Amino acid sequence: MTLAILLAVLVACVLALLPVWRLNVAGWSPRSLFTAWIAYVLLGLVVVAFPGTTRFLLPILVLAVVAPFVAGPERLARVLGGRSRRSGVIIDVTPRPAPQLPEPPARGTGHDDEDRPRDDEAAPGPG
Repeated sequence: MTLAILLAVLVACVLALLPVWRLNVAGWSPRSLFTAWIAYVLLGLVVVAFPGTTRFLLPILVLAVVAPFVAGPERLARVLGGRSRRSGVIIDVTPRPAPQLPEPPARGTGHDDEDRPRDDEAAPGPG
């Protein structure tokens, strides 16, 4: 194999990882990701190997690469019949208050309320 062919294969493999990574973010299964990666690599190699088909296949390749970023992989999963990502288990990790601590005071009651005279008490007046 010549250096040019090896370089073309390497570039096609690396460039195919970009849309596959975006599909991975959408929750596609590893089997679907591998199939998509192989399809991207093969399409890229066909475009490079057969210059006559470039005029027809290059727009298809560009749309296939850009589609996961524009349309969103979630929409592609719906269109292509992929599985939707299951919602994970939500675990409440909020710490509980320690049992020996008293309950916080109700709103509006604080320590400064004890020092103020109440309305029903007679305030000392002049005289």
